[in-house]
Amino acid sequence: MVSACSGKGERKSIKDALASDPKAEFEKTYKAKPRPRPNGLPPPTDAELKAWDRKDPEGEKHLYKYDKKHLKKMLDYWEELECFREKIKEEGSKAFGVEPGTPEEEQWFQFKQLFIPKIDQWQKRLFSQEPRILEQSKFISSILEGHEHVMNNYPKAYNNGDKVELEKVDVQWQVVEQKVGKYVRQLTEKEWERLDLSDPKQKEQHDKFCAEALEPKKQKLRKKKGTGGKRKAKRLDI
Repeated sequence: MVSACSGKGERKSIKDALASDPKAEFEKTYKAKPRPRPNGLPPPTDAELKAWDRKDPEGEKHLYKYDKKHLKKMLDYWEELECFREKIKEEGSKAFGVEPGTPEEEQWFQFKQLFIPKIDQWQKRLFSQEPRILEQSKFISSILEGHEHVMNNYPKAYNNGDKVELEKVDVQWQVVEQKVGKYVRQLTEKEWERLDLSDPKQKEQHDKFCAEALEPKKQKLRKKKGTGGKRKAKRLDI
């Protein structure tokens, strides 16, 4: 009774309780009692084993269906990457092979400080808008390859002033571009219609598209009417 009134005995202090490991205390007192496995079950049949090893009869068809339905959107993503590539080649060529500490080298450094994060944000925005695109689209693999070249391989080649490396990246880009063209033909049974940049009107159209891709405007909050009254739409910014 004395120990109970004084608070002594088995009762722990706050300090001891905080210092103790609940998991370790539980493992000291817990004793597992596994249930015995049932005996006499027949082995799985060939049909059951085959069912576990079955393949999707659709295969990759769902990827093709998605890409064919959303082809314009996927090609727009690719054209945005082309805009990024053109810009980084334009700025990188100005600093190619220049001496460290020169104004050209400093300008290239400042350009990368702003442009590389922008390309990274572009990819993050794509995945935020298309959270399941990796499992829905086959086209996205080519877009990610192109993104890797623009964000990492081209800047690296220009940083090192390596002509051979730059030519290698150009060839790798062309390979991905050819894969895109082949895939478009498979989906549409038509050639990939590319803009003719020697045509002033089409060049103007491409330049306008690139200006919006390089400097996306913040989408304004728009009010939508619904059954619950007015509500604000989500805003997607870079």
